Amino acid sequence: MERSTWIQSPSSTFSKFLVSAHTKSARSSIVVVGSGGVPRIAWILSMLKYCRLVLSITTVLLSLIAKGAQEQNRKAGFHVDGPKILTPDNRQIHLRGFNVLFWVPVTDQDAKDIQALGANSVRYMFGYTPTGKFDPSKISFLKEQVRFFTKKKIWVIVVIHDFRKDGKGPYDSSELNREFLDMWDYVIDELKDDPYVAAWEPINEPHDTTPEKVTQWYADLLPHFRKLDPLRSIVVEGANYSWPENLEPGLKQKDSNVIYSFHTYGPYEYTSQKKELPKPYPGKWSQKNLATAIEPAKRFRKLFNVPVWCGEWGVPTYCPGYTKWIGDVSSILEADHFPWTYWGWALKPANPTDDTFDVNPQKPEVYRLIQALFAKLVRKPGR
Repeated sequence: MERSTWIQSPSSTFSKFLVSAHTKSARSSIVVVGSGGVPRIAWILSMLKYCRLVLSITTVLLSLIAKGAQEQNRKAGFHVDGPKILTPDNRQIHLRGFNVLFWVPVTDQDAKDIQALGANSVRYMFGYTPTGKFDPSKISFLKEQVRFFTKKKIWVIVVIHDFRKDGKGPYDSSELNREFLDMWDYVIDELKDDPYVAAWEPINEPHDTTPEKVTQWYADLLPHFRKLDPLRSIVVEGANYSWPENLEPGLKQKDSNVIYSFHTYGPYEYTSQKKELPKPYPGKWSQKNLATAIEPAKRFRKLFNVPVWCGEWGVPTYCPGYTKWIGDVSSILEADHFPWTYWGWALKPANPTDDTFDVNPQKPEVYRLIQALFAKLVRKPGR
């Protein structure tokens, strides 16, 4: 029986045939090796041809193995394809959900209520005050809080609310940035094995700095994140509070697995008004004004063919006409195919029906409005 070399691989039958055939070819050449120079040259050429073939097959097999390993590891989180956000099984997902906030710790009941509405995602915002050295005890709550949602198959985008000391952010200070990286090393290690942790958002609303500084900071930061988690999407926001116009062309990163984000609270004069000086919506504004404000995000998405997500939008429930505002903004986001997370879900035990941005079942007017919105948009809860 002829001996042959066996290679176990996804294309093993093809490999067996080729290697076995060229082993026989090499033997045939060996037989003719003798005293003559020509047969010896023929043998050498045959062996070189054989070696080149083996090298080619090995290269292909290693590529297949690497690709297979990557696909096997893609069991968690989002990745992107052009402007699409994809789940690990390569299904496109349109995010519709809520911001949940560390200063109002969530419970399992909050997760149940959000799931019942049909939301498929939350942007979980945790807090940390830097002191010069990372202290993991300050965010010991994080894993439990995130798990309230992920165990119900609700996707979670994890983000730090702010990271400032003496008026500076991590993009302003190398010392502060070191503590920031130590914190994220810990967070990613704690959460990366949870399949429903969707993406990492390094920081919320970078501000009081320059766009150039923030862009370079992201360029240095993303490779660090990639060493810890090569496959999950990373969320990038523009400087100066992440308004749509902060998605400037210079913000575009080399990393191809990035979701870009903006926040919209326009017109700011309306959403930040004082109770004692009421300003109704629409009043002097219109839905067209709201749509125009979001145009820079549309241009950025089209220019670079990347996913863009509205990470925050919302309005205090004391603002006259707030229900109309919510209806108009949601219509714009849906018509422009922007995924979104509403600001914000919170039930303050001492004052559950306050008139701020909060949505919860104990605020019947805004809750019924949001409930109707999800009922109209979402066919299957959790998708």
